[in-house]
Amino acid sequence: MSSTYGNGVPPTYPSDPGGPATWDPLVGRPVHSSGYAPTSYPGPVWAPPTPVYPYAVWIRRVGAYLIDFAPFYVAMIPFYIGYGMLYARLIRYSATLPTNPDATPPDLTGTPLVVMGVGLVLVLAAVGWQWYNRWLTAGRTGQSMGKRALNTKLVAEINGQPIGAVNAFLRDLLHTLDAIAYVGFLWPLWDTKRQTFADMIMKTVVADLRFQSGPESASHGQTPAGAA
Repeated sequence: MSSTYGNGVPPTYPSDPGGPATWDPLVGRPVHSSGYAPTSYPGPVWAPPTPVYPYAVWIRRVGAYLIDFAPFYVAMIPFYIGYGMLYARLIRYSATLPTNPDATPPDLTGTPLVVMGVGLVLVLAAVGWQWYNRWLTAGRTGQSMGKRALNTKLVAEINGQPIGAVNAFLRDLLHTLDAIAYVGFLWPLWDTKRQTFADMIMKTVVADLRFQSGPESASHGQTPAGAA
């Protein structure tokens, strides 16, 4: 598209050989057919401000996490009880071997195995609950059972929206990085956005809904009370 003045006359430039210049969208300025490009540049491109959230403090995040994983921890109790019973039988058998080499090996079936089986079924049920609670529900709404109880919400940092079930699952997988020496889980204690390593990688934040359910306008340059 040719660039012209209001009277229809093509513009010329001081060092232009004299012909009309056309706007080249690739370089973003007028360019003469001979290759001359006048020093005319487009204005600055507007970029949206970075959202600021009332970030949930560490203790509220820990509380929500413990509530979400409580069914799994409870389900592990019978499994470990059965395991402990089997282990105790093996210890007693090992203790008798020095004095009684012909001792009968312990029975590793019966009650201990049943208790471990019950625990295993409960663990599988707890994993199913985790899938529904932390990945499907929290991914779609931003709130698992624990986050609803503590009035917090998991959102994408860029737009304040829920991150979806797949990303919620990937975020939980990335919590393995947080579990290394527990440093990642402690990181929200001093991080300005209260993020764990998993949050940083997935670009998510946990907002405190007691103060505001959405991002503050960064153009005002204000920090919400929940971020303190």
